[in-house]
This record gives sequence, C-alpha cells and structure tokens, in this order.
Amino acid sequence: MAKTLDTKKALERAQRLCSLQEKCTADILLKLNQWGISHDDALSIINELVESKFIDEHRFALSFARDKANINHWGPKKIEMALRAKRINNDTIQQALEDVEPLTDNKTLGNLLGKKLKTLKYKNAYDLKTKLLRFGVSRGFNYNNVLSEVDKILNDLDLTKNSDYQ
Repeated sequence: MAKTLDTKKALERAQRLCSLQEKCTADILLKLNQWGISHDDALSIINELVESKFIDEHRFALSFARDKANINHWGPKKIEMALRAKRINNDTIQQALEDVEPLTDNKTLGNLLGKKLKTLKYKNAYDLKTKLLRFGVSRGFNYNNVLSEVDKILNDLDLTKNSDYQ
C-alpha cells in the first residue's frame, strides 16, 4: 500500500501540479484523494490553493475551452459537457463558450467535415451523409448546423442527383 502524504507535502505537490498546468477543484480533489488525504484536509488544501490563486475555475474553464476548440476541434456541446463533468458552474461555462464561439462556428465545422470527407469510404450519398452527420455531432456541434454543412458538402459534390440519395 502506498504511503500517504502529510498535509504540508500534499499542498506543495498540489501547488506544483497547478503551476505546471491549469487545474480545477475537481481535478485536485481527485489527486488528493489518490494521495490518501482526508476529506477535511483536502478541503483546507483546496481553500489554500484558491486563495493563493493556484486554482481559478474561470481561468481553467477558459483555458480548457480554448484548448479543446483549437487543438481537438471540439464543438460547443462537447466542451460544455466536459466542463460540467469537471463540476464547473454554469455561468463560468457560458463565459468560456462565448470566448471560444469564433473557434466553433460553421466555417470551422465545414473545414473539419471537409477534412473528414477525404478519409471516408462511402457507398452512396446517404451513407456519406450519415457518416458526416455522426462525426459532426460526436465532435459536439449542433445537429442543425452539422446538417446544414453536410448538405452544402453534398451539393458541392453533386451526389444529391444520385438515385440512392434519400
């Protein structure tokens, strides 16, 4: 069994973690639990980290949303669900989503679907449409926006005249 840390060492470790990368309260609570820190001590460590600005939920949410939009090309729905899973409050989530709105617009979605199109094998327009819709929605984009962009792609490919299309 791993040796548990004392409160002072756990605080130092948590500070080091937070200085390397943005962390939220839920992430640090999980780590403290893994290190064998009691719940009361964990809460006091979290309070210390928040007071000393090692943890800032707003800063974390903005950074997380930007990274997921820029690097992973996630849409707003997927970013929102991931932030909810990290127990970030609704106001902070909405501010983060507003900040990354230009990164998750229809132009970005169109580019993402265009890249995916090059990698897909499909039998007909219906098959292609289904695969692109599933991909776009799985990336966290609004279904109606994905549908609109997929229809544009299909019109550009002129597959809609195929008799298999429905």
